[in-house]
Amino acid sequence: MNQVLIENLKVNRGCFKLSLDRIALNPGEVLGVMGPSGSGKSTLLQAVAGFVPIDAGSIKVSGREVSQLSPEKRKISLVFQRPWLFENQSVLQNVAFGLQLQGYGKKECQKISGEWLEKMEISDLGSRRAWEISGGQAQRVALARALAVQFPLILLDEPFSALDRPLKREMRKLLKSVIQGSGFCAIFVGHDWRDIEEVSDQVLILEEGTPVAFERTCDLKTHPHPLVKAICGD
Repeated sequence: MNQVLIENLKVNRGCFKLSLDRIALNPGEVLGVMGPSGSGKSTLLQAVAGFVPIDAGSIKVSGREVSQLSPEKRKISLVFQRPWLFENQSVLQNVAFGLQLQGYGKKECQKISGEWLEKMEISDLGSRRAWEISGGQAQRVALARALAVQFPLILLDEPFSALDRPLKREMRKLLKSVIQGSGFCAIFVGHDWRDIEEVSDQVLILEEGTPVAFERTCDLKTHPHPLVKAICGD
């Protein structure tokens, strides 16, 4: 059974229309989404997250239809371009936030949060305040917080765009390893082809709300789509 299955999705927002036939992800797979500005990347994430209503179609996560549920009931995690941490709290407390909302006890929150800090290779930062850490470290904390609740799907909206190249390389490898090892699925929106090709198993390229390519990443590496070249400038 597919862990994530999106079928016949239609979203109408004024003069803009997003239309997708079928997206299927197995446990541990990442879908990379690319396209020029206004192509529908953010609309897709917002529709899956429940922030905008869909006009038709189905969104299933772990076999459960979520398209008519409110965002908090969908069991979907989100990570944005900016980490949005609670600066007055410690790193460990930031990671534990989602677990507390899910009803976990204090000791269990600390245990699980500590494990995810270790997986994200920042276990030594647990006691620091959020304002005391670097941008790259903050993004790792945001990822740890999103993954710690162990929802089956995580949405990533350009999470590496504010990082420099060396940090991006580190984060790409780490994110891919963690998602594969944990069995979660992810939808990763980005503008940098290097991010997409290293993190994703499948790639969806959108233009004006319509898919112009939907292929395995390995196939796009061999035969790059013209729109990828246009977006990346090479």
